[in-house]
Amino acid sequence: MQIIAVFGANGGLGQALIQEYFENNPEACVLAVGRGQCPEPLHNSLQAENFSIVEQTEDSEIEINPGRLIWFRNSLSEASLQALFATWAKADIQLSGVLSTIGWLHQENEQHGNWQPERRIESLNEAQLLEYFRVNAILPALILQHAKPLLPKKEPSFVIQLGAKVGSISDNHLGGWYGYRSSKAALNMLYKTAAIEFKRTHKQLCIGVIHPGTTDTELSKPFQERLPADKLYSAAESAERIWAVINGLSAKDTGGFWFWDGEPLLW
Repeated sequence: MQIIAVFGANGGLGQALIQEYFENNPEACVLAVGRGQCPEPLHNSLQAENFSIVEQTEDSEIEINPGRLIWFRNSLSEASLQALFATWAKADIQLSGVLSTIGWLHQENEQHGNWQPERRIESLNEAQLLEYFRVNAILPALILQHAKPLLPKKEPSFVIQLGAKVGSISDNHLGGWYGYRSSKAALNMLYKTAAIEFKRTHKQLCIGVIHPGTTDTELSKPFQERLPADKLYSAAESAERIWAVINGLSAKDTGGFWFWDGEPLLW
């Protein structure tokens, strides 16, 4: 039985990725990780298809079963991630794959107000830059770090983080979005470097970054007005395309950066 972990499962794309995965892998078990509770639309949709949904608590034993979604509420701090993976290790869980949608572009910050992508260098500030790097680069690297002991060394597996085309240094012709661009570029380097290291111990593992395209989620909402209608994709469309790319990957592709259609993106 395949067991995969999905991080950032609360978001629109995270939910769609879980639904798409279960449609094609009904006997699998998904460990879903999000900051809040399992969203009602996802819960109801899976329940209607006769999948079981369990909201895991700290003091209860993890029960892995086919066709089951196990929801783990997690703050995604370094300590909470370490504790989460330790719990999985204690339960002797081996992961067939890890998929993370974690990332942010804009947010309402209680202390600093409305954070938007910086268009000019005068807009840069330390707090916002640090948060971009913490969420977009550091957290995905920590997930990869803690997942390492749970990944099979001789069987096919994957660790995929959703990234962004604007993280390509070679493709940067417009400028702007300093923190988002640079944090996504840092993510690319972290995953590329890890892929080289993991090759020595995990011969069948593929590590990589996928740009999902502009998806109709909260992340892209403020930037959709000027976007052509055919360039904005539903979460379901993006999820189907992302899984198609992942399913076409193998260990020989590790360390890659791909567009949603599977075409390589320049670093």
